[in-house]
Amino acid sequence: MVVRSTSVTARSRSYAGRLLGVVIISLGIGGAAYVTGRSSGSIVVEEQPRAFVPEFNVIEVPVPDRPVGAGVVVREIPVRLEKFPEHQLPSGVVRDIGRLRDSVTLVPLPGGLPILEVNIGSSDQASHPLTGRIPAGMRAMTVRVDVTAVVEGWARSGSVVDVLLVDKNRTQVVAEQVKILSAERSLSAGAVDNATGIPSTVTLLVTQDQCLAINTAVAIGKIAFALRSGSDSDRWDNTEFAATDLSIERTKKSPAKVQGVVSFGDGESRKSFALVDGRWIRSEDPLLAVSSSYQRGGGRQ
Repeated sequence: MVVRSTSVTARSRSYAGRLLGVVIISLGIGGAAYVTGRSSGSIVVEEQPRAFVPEFNVIEVPVPDRPVGAGVVVREIPVRLEKFPEHQLPSGVVRDIGRLRDSVTLVPLPGGLPILEVNIGSSDQASHPLTGRIPAGMRAMTVRVDVTAVVEGWARSGSVVDVLLVDKNRTQVVAEQVKILSAERSLSAGAVDNATGIPSTVTLLVTQDQCLAINTAVAIGKIAFALRSGSDSDRWDNTEFAATDLSIERTKKSPAKVQGVVSFGDGESRKSFALVDGRWIRSEDPLLAVSSSYQRGGGRQ
C-alpha cells in the first residue's frame, strides 16, 4: 500500500536540507580561515631600515623685513626673526640687534637675509663713504699719478696693482697686491668722469709698512703701477733692476758658430765657404772664416 507524504512533511525535509547546507558551508569557511591564520604566522616580515636624517642646530637671527638703504639707523629698520642652520651662517652675523640700535647701515641691506656686523657702523662711518671700506689695521693713502702710472687709466677703483719706484738708475718694487679704493675721488669701478678719463690721484688701501714705503718712495722718484689680475697672488721673482743690468754683459751676442762648410772645384780652383750665423763666408779655411766673421762683427768674442 502506497503512503502519500503530506505537504507539511515535504516542507520540513526541505528546510532541514537547507539548514544542513548552511552549517557545512560555515564550517568550511571557518576551517579555511584557521588554516590561513596558521600558515601566515610562519611568515617573517623584514623591517625596512629607517633613513637617517641629520639634525642641525637651528637658530633664530634678525633679518630686515624689507630691503634697506645705506645710512639708515638700525633702530628704524623693521626686522623679524628667521631660522637658519647655524653651520650655514657666515661669521660676523648679527644675532642681537638690540646692542646695535644706534648704529647705521654702511651699505644697502637685502631683505630676509642675515645682517653682517661689517655692514653696520657708526654715524661717522656712514657719512664718510671711504672709512667704512678700510679694515682694522689697514690705512688709506693718496698718491699723484699720470697716464703711464695708472696704465692708461685701466688702473681704477677696485683694481689690484703693484707699486713701483722709478728713478734714474733703477726700478724697484715698493709694494705688492695693493688695492685701489678710489680714483679721482670716485669709488665706482667705471671710467673717471673728467675731461681725459685719466685720474690724477688715486687712493690706495695699504698696510702700515706699505704706507711708509710708498710715502718714502714718492720723495725719491716717480711712482708707477703694474696692473695685475685680481686672482694673481704670485710675488715678483726680482724686485729690483738697476741701470748697470742694461750693460754690454747683458746685451752682447753669443759667440758665432759654424753651421756648415761647402767646397767647390779641385786643386787651385777649389773654393770653400762656411755658414756662420746664417751667412756664407768665403775662405780657404773654415776656421779663418769664423775668425774673419768676428772681426767684421766688431770684435765679438
